[in-house]
Amino acid sequence: MTDMLSTHYSSWFAYQLQELITRSHHRLTNMSQPSCRFVLFGTEFSGGRIMVDLLRRVVADARYGPLPSTWTLEPLLEQRHFFPLRHIQRHGWACSNYLFGFKLSAMDLIATHGMSEPSRFVAILYEQGYKVIHLQRRDLMRHAIAVLKAHQPTSQRINPQALIATLKHLDEQRIAEAAIVSQVPHLTITYETDLLDPNVHNATAQRLCRFLSLQQRQQARYSMKLVHQRISDLIANYDEVCAALECSDYAYVLTEASAKLVI
Repeated sequence: MTDMLSTHYSSWFAYQLQELITRSHHRLTNMSQPSCRFVLFGTEFSGGRIMVDLLRRVVADARYGPLPSTWTLEPLLEQRHFFPLRHIQRHGWACSNYLFGFKLSAMDLIATHGMSEPSRFVAILYEQGYKVIHLQRRDLMRHAIAVLKAHQPTSQRINPQALIATLKHLDEQRIAEAAIVSQVPHLTITYETDLLDPNVHNATAQRLCRFLSLQQRQQARYSMKLVHQRISDLIANYDEVCAALECSDYAYVLTEASAKLVI
């Protein structure tokens, strides 16, 4: 008799749980999503802040008016979620603006969520209407320095071994990113050629508008000169760093690092 009651209550609980899930799914499915959705795919310190500012002030569609000053892109999968796709969808449904996007990195998919086929997840996003913008940075040396300086903003010295480890980490992310985005149509925005120089922001905004099917709200009006700044001006222990790099797999970054910086 006790076993029969236990089985009965277990079946009833399973039925109620399934009904709750089904009702929740129907409720969420019927909710409207922003008309324009995209994912900004790339590594940290690749120009994400400039992209947000450009999208909010310049690219924002003239047909719908300006985006609020609080509009931004969140790294939605930076922490692990049991249902990552549903987590993204919930944020999309909660968005009151016509333009919804979020940041995503290869490490979010591979390391944080343990996905064996991260390209498949991005393909699913694309199939659900998310356009993919690949944000990349060519200058590996300056990219690594930016990452390290963010963790020690007051120091002008760079730990050579930490730099080499960061270069390796960024290199691995680049390889993973290239493999993932190659599976879906996407727009590539490069920090050095499309974002670093404010004088090209208008051309970049036009490309973004065409890709996202938006009507540009205003022209980007910048006029700023660029100057050349050597890597040695950024690092106090430059000679020590060079000596370590020359004995590593990343000696080539010493000659490939570009010299153009905005002041």
